Amino acid sequence: MNPEPGTLLHIAAEPGAGATSLALQIIRDSLIESGRIVWIAREMPDPGRLSDILGSLPPTSLSRFHAAAFGEHLARGIEQSLDLIEGLDSITHVVIDNWTGVSGRVDKQLVNVIQNLINSCNNKCKLILTSPMYGDASGKDEWAIRGPDIFPTTWRLTRKNSNSPTRILDTGTETIQLTPIDDGYKFSNHSS
Repeated sequence: MNPEPGTLLHIAAEPGAGATSLALQIIRDSLIESGRIVWIAREMPDPGRLSDILGSLPPTSLSRFHAAAFGEHLARGIEQSLDLIEGLDSITHVVIDNWTGVSGRVDKQLVNVIQNLINSCNNKCKLILTSPMYGDASGKDEWAIRGPDIFPTTWRLTRKNSNSPTRILDTGTETIQLTPIDDGYKFSNHSS
């Protein structure tokens, strides 16, 4: 049984640990059940990984996957997408992939746009945001979460160790081992 993401989820991940793949796997299940997805990112997911995770879906399901990449103009892209998100009642998920970027401070305008998006999605559709974590120089934790603490639920995705393909997903209530497979992750070893 995979963990249920809830209506607002932030996936903070060690760089390269697979937050995008995990988000794709979550929305794939919605597409199978007639969901409609809006995917907004700085850049499109790797085409090979996208094909691995979503490639088995029929064309009718894939036609409900709406994706756009906006580079460093992510805030403007989200603002432009708000009309679509607010206007289509059939949207089940909105995903903002790599919302914080990989370096520097998170732009205050982007934080405001994300808060507007949270309000727009409230009780209408599920919102999933991904971001890379960074090395914590304070020594309190190996990885620190980028950006402000504006999300009620944050999942932390890290590598089990540098030599292992296994990932560790900490949902705050349980820790789950994820093993990469062709179409996403296999979830195992749940612990509370």
